[in-house]
Amino acid sequence: MAEATAVGGELLPVIRFNNLRHAALASLYLGLSFTWLPYPLVVLPSEIREFYPTDFNTFIGYATGIGAIFAITVPPIVGAWSDRITTRFGRRRPFMVAGVLLGIVGLMVMMTAHSYTQFVIGHVIAQLFLNGAAAAYYAIIPDIVPDAEFGKASGFLAGMQQGGALLGFVLTFLFSTIHQVRLSLLVMAAVLLLSLVPVLWASRGEGRRPIERRPRAPVLASAIEFVRPLWTGDFGWVIFTRMMVTAGVAAVVFFLSSFFKDVVHVANTDQFTSIWLAVSFAAMIVPGIWGGSASDRYGRKRFVYAAGVMQIIVALYFIAFYPTQQGIVLGLGALYGIGYGLYLAVDWALACDTIPDRAKAAKDMGLFHVAQTLPNSIIPALEGGLIDHFNKHVAVNSGYRVAFGSVILFFLLGTIFVSRIRSVR
Repeated sequence: MAEATAVGGELLPVIRFNNLRHAALASLYLGLSFTWLPYPLVVLPSEIREFYPTDFNTFIGYATGIGAIFAITVPPIVGAWSDRITTRFGRRRPFMVAGVLLGIVGLMVMMTAHSYTQFVIGHVIAQLFLNGAAAAYYAIIPDIVPDAEFGKASGFLAGMQQGGALLGFVLTFLFSTIHQVRLSLLVMAAVLLLSLVPVLWASRGEGRRPIERRPRAPVLASAIEFVRPLWTGDFGWVIFTRMMVTAGVAAVVFFLSSFFKDVVHVANTDQFTSIWLAVSFAAMIVPGIWGGSASDRYGRKRFVYAAGVMQIIVALYFIAFYPTQQGIVLGLGALYGIGYGLYLAVDWALACDTIPDRAKAAKDMGLFHVAQTLPNSIIPALEGGLIDHFNKHVAVNSGYRVAFGSVILFFLLGTIFVSRIRSVR
């Protein structure tokens, strides 16, 4: 059943979403998460260790930092571009299709890499175009999902993100058992392509919102207005808190395999890292899906507070005890997963609740995406060299305590300042 709503003087249908359409709309997030979580966290460190057996944390930081520069700049630009075009295929879908296809080219460049330079070039291509596809995709939710179902949509997206990542880590685990982890990039390319099909169906009708033509402003004023949502209003606080939570994750997640090798003393780091991440993401699925719908009834903030407490407990335990028992380490991964799942359940809903201008949805959601990509560019580049420096010049493995200490600081900031979002419970 559809109702009508007036936008810019034109009546547009309000479509009621059933579970099938919610799932189809979220499908691309499964493909993206199947790819851009496992490959930077397992494939990239594994391959860089082959190129640089020593100081590999530093070179991991360089690679992630270089790739994430494009992940920062591309989403707002592509988002603003997609806000301003109209095609018979819609406003967002052409960017999604082109971005996925060209992102797959980057995966193939990495898979065939014979040098660190070629691998990083492939990584940059993948980051450039997959983030471009994501920028347009992120605007689909505020474009066509009814406001009252933002929490439910966020829950489906969280479930797809966690399910996709879980399957991706199972994939890297299987390939790591035969020491061919880079071949997982080929499967990731296929899953990305398949995950695009349902969302193209579910998002039919997008792009009908009229484009609002506004008078041209001076270049400097336009530039300031473009980025103003980063620091103003409730949307600015959503971006800041997301940035802090992402920084907390980025401070250690790219160096997990190094930590497991140096501190936990596992024999096959690629395999154990895949298992730990699979356990974490499996634990995220139920709280992620349930929390999204529940937040429509009970409010968003309490889920962020609960998530922050759980994630800080895990980081504190790692600092205090440096556990070497693999069972305890996996249990901590599950607790972390439950906490992060609760956060992801309301992550998108908070953004959709507070987005300042629906006519600029893709641009503003591109800025929201920067809250994820900016920490992923800066933090690993800093932490990699910091970990190696402390490990070599202060005390053996002391760099990891510094990293987990920064995790606690970032999670505290990301949790406490959610209280500043006034328009959301």
